[in-house]
Amino acid sequence: MILTDLHMHSTHSLDGNHTIAELCEQALALGLTHIAVTDHVEWLPDGAHQRPDFERYFAELQNCQQRYAARGLTLWSGVELGNPHQHLAEVEDLLARYSFDMVIGSLHWLQGRNIHYVDCFDGRQPEDVYTLYFEELAHIAASVNCKIIAHFDRIFWPGTVRFGPPAIERIEQPVRKAMRALVQHGRILELNTRFLTYVPGWNPALETVLRWYREEGGQFVAVNSDAHRASEIGRNREIGEALVERAGCLPYLGKEKVKA
Repeated sequence: MILTDLHMHSTHSLDGNHTIAELCEQALALGLTHIAVTDHVEWLPDGAHQRPDFERYFAELQNCQQRYAARGLTLWSGVELGNPHQHLAEVEDLLARYSFDMVIGSLHWLQGRNIHYVDCFDGRQPEDVYTLYFEELAHIAASVNCKIIAHFDRIFWPGTVRFGPPAIERIEQPVRKAMRALVQHGRILELNTRFLTYVPGWNPALETVLRWYREEGGQFVAVNSDAHRASEIGRNREIGEALVERAGCLPYLGKEKVKA
């Protein structure tokens, strides 16, 4: 069983609901051995910039590292960068200032539209939006010094709400191109477990993407919860692990484990 969760958010993110210590307590209750708290850094289309107070973040995190190591939990620092390929100078400065254990690259905005909402499909065919999304993921993989590319499936959520589950075979080439970029640049693909029980679901499409990733040379997949509440840590791990196994991939267990 996967005993890691390397993508979660604390109260150092605007949308986080629990402290780092509370996340650690829940991780221990679930029997997890390694977690990373990856709070948001976001550049919004209106010019706003959201980021934690990293001095406070690291002070709290280091305190928790000392407290919970004795109880068997390894706690890593981290950051989730939203649309980082569009802000490379600021990303490079941030990563030079702080030594994060886990850096996640994410796409949250597509041509100025929030990818969590169905209106990002207004006036466009679903395959056109999906293609744009995976093209942007390829840009992140090629240009940003991150370890993990997050929630490759997130665009399927609003797409499914409007059009039904994706016809994944119609976008095979752009998806494969993105998977190839991840492999070429040493990034790890994340299988985000948030929507693995969503109805109507798109898990068959996820398994297909994971298989294409494997065929393009990918090996490890990070099965992460993207928890914004302590109760969401480790959610749907068993489903995620089964999808990864059926696709012929291996779970990514952390920066040291992947080298073994």
